[in-house]
Amino acid sequence: MITITSYFSFLLAASTITPALLIGLSKIRLI
Repeated sequence: MITITSYFSFLLAASTITPALLIGLSKIRLI
């Protein structure tokens, strides 16, 4: 149970952090 929940939370964090990083990189490139 713990491993499944931690893995799910990791996927959730990755799915939220990755787009933020991509947007940050695109903004830096535009600047």
